[in-house]
Amino acid sequence: MEYGFCTGFASVPLWQIEEDMILDIKASGYDYPEFPVMSFAEMSEEEFSRLEKMASAPVACNLFPSYIPLSDNNRDLDRVREYLDIAFTRASRLSIGKIIFGSGKARSFSSPTTREEGKKNLYEAIEKAIIPKAKEYGIRVLVEPLTRGECNIINTLLDGYEAVKYFNDDNFLLMADLFHMKNNGENLETLRECLPSIRHIHIAGKDRELEATTKDPYLIQGLNLLKTLGYNGTISLETKDGDKKKVLQWLKTMI
Repeated sequence: MEYGFCTGFASVPLWQIEEDMILDIKASGYDYPEFPVMSFAEMSEEEFSRLEKMASAPVACNLFPSYIPLSDNNRDLDRVREYLDIAFTRASRLSIGKIIFGSGKARSFSSPTTREEGKKNLYEAIEKAIIPKAKEYGIRVLVEPLTRGECNIINTLLDGYEAVKYFNDDNFLLMADLFHMKNNGENLETLRECLPSIRHIHIAGKDRELEATTKDPYLIQGLNLLKTLGYNGTISLETKDGDKKKVLQWLKTMI
């Protein structure tokens, strides 16, 4: 088991990659910091070179920024591919082998695109741009089901599992975020059905408060189930800042 801490919600402003936080994550005993790809993809080469010297990680999140649409009728697959070349090149330099595909704003469709068109467009982007580029760079893209309201395509864990089974490709698998599952009112037993495709876990308590995570009955039940099922992959806290060391010690007793 490897334990990580996502930098995105803990930074001010959000999604900023801060050197002090990287050092604190390491000092608190975590195996890796989980960076937002969209942030390091937009760094200057000088900024990224400094980051490269500080840290490596097995996994990163937030693949696409909001300004690269994937589901709307106006999406541009050449632009998607060009962005992925930058993002995946830099991910490889940080030894990142798994990238979480949440990206709710980029993934959502908006009027006049219909739901049917939006899903068709998204699946085409996955098939013709995301999976081929993932194969090219040796990276696994893990689709992240998101809370209804944050995204209007692929919301539940079963939605994500359906997409993974549709593409049936080892470079396109699934992650489970218990924060989103709870907000959607999902039955935790779906973890059992989807486990063969799950390669990463996110957890966060109410309002993404770090300490609240340790007191959340839904999360505790979910972690107990994952332990029973034998999950032994990567897991990251995706919360605001706080006593990282104390919560890591708690997490290690849970799974």
